[in-house]
Amino acid sequence: MNTKNFKTRHSGFTLMEILAALLLVGLVLPAAMKGVSVVTVLASDSARRYEALDLAETKLAEVLLQEDWQSGSASGTFDEEQYEDYNWTLEVSDWITAGIKEVNVAVTWQQRNRTRDITLTTLVYDSDS
Repeated sequence: MNTKNFKTRHSGFTLMEILAALLLVGLVLPAAMKGVSVVTVLASDSARRYEALDLAETKLAEVLLQEDWQSGSASGTFDEEQYEDYNWTLEVSDWITAGIKEVNVAVTWQQRNRTRDITLTTLVYDSDS
């Protein structure tokens, strides 16, 4: 066998290819991690808003069924331990038309050092007016 005509071929990456790959990873990875962080925050915000909306709907239904709106404004917290971060406020005011009341139920909570809120409003007929 003639070894002069036989070329050895080395497989692998050159130093330049490795440095280029590291540079690419160094540029892309921080941007990708920032994207993951933003998505996580948005998902958390969305979950808290949905939870607050559900609590507001439940409280509004309770106020209307028990006719608590007739006693005027009120506020409080939710009894369940998992909802201890949420507070509710009931406000009742006269509507433009006589005999109709506007009922507002607001749910507030603290998130990332800011007060967030959701308010639901409905109209009820006040037979006493």
